[in-house]
Amino acid sequence: MTRRHAVSLGLTIGLLAGCAEAPYPLPDRNAADVQAEEERLATLLPGELLGRAGTCRVRLLGRDNSSSFAWAHCDAAPGPAGVWSISVPVRVDGVRVTQPGDGSAYSASVRRMFPERLARAVLDNDSRLLP
Repeated sequence: MTRRHAVSLGLTIGLLAGCAEAPYPLPDRNAADVQAEEERLATLLPGELLGRAGTCRVRLLGRDNSSSFAWAHCDAAPGPAGVWSISVPVRVDGVRVTQPGDGSAYSASVRRMFPERLARAVLDNDSRLLP
């Protein structure tokens, strides 16, 4: 009987340890302040991310003091280089835009840019974060 309890206890602990925490909480897109910030970012980001005219769809992922965290999908206006797009998580401090590094620098830069839980969601490719 003791062995059966030990096995049951071990399985229970294993199950509880393996349970994932709740998904990262996203701002309510129906809230006026969230809509206003997404619109501000959608206006700011084309010039910063594309270096030229274009349009961006933005999903606000959260805010911390004067920083906004978002995912942007931007399409460049047609030009000599053709039409191209970028989809990237960003941190915006006022009008200063930071995006993660490429390749092997991506993970470390995401961890520096975002709060821990948001960084994990970005690195886990949580599709809820996309605009």
